[in-house]
Amino acid sequence: RSASAAQEFPPINLWTGEDSVAVAAELPGISPDEIGLTVRENILTLKGTREPRTEDEKSVWHRRERAYGTFSRTVQLPFRVDPERVEARFANGLLEVELHRPEADRPKKIQIKG
Repeated sequence: RSASAAQEFPPINLWTGEDSVAVAAELPGISPDEIGLTVRENILTLKGTREPRTEDEKSVWHRRERAYGTFSRTVQLPFRVDPERVEARFANGLLEVELHRPEADRPKKIQIKG
């Protein structure tokens, strides 16, 4: 795994169906109202802020691997999607987004007359 891939937050999975694309993003410790989600053409943008836990000033860090602050992740989707047909669900730190292809962009089977 490359160093640049390890630094991208949030980590995502993306897969396609026949007429839709699904994106899952891991957002532990973040509430849904701290997440901004926008879609335009074939670009999905995910933004938000991860607040650090307040620590006792006597605490001494031994390891600090979780990053805090604002994040933004832009993902190019494999095709244009209909912004009116996006479904987003958030549970247990996992954001799941399903985006549908516009009806006009879907491949059409053409009947050949004999």
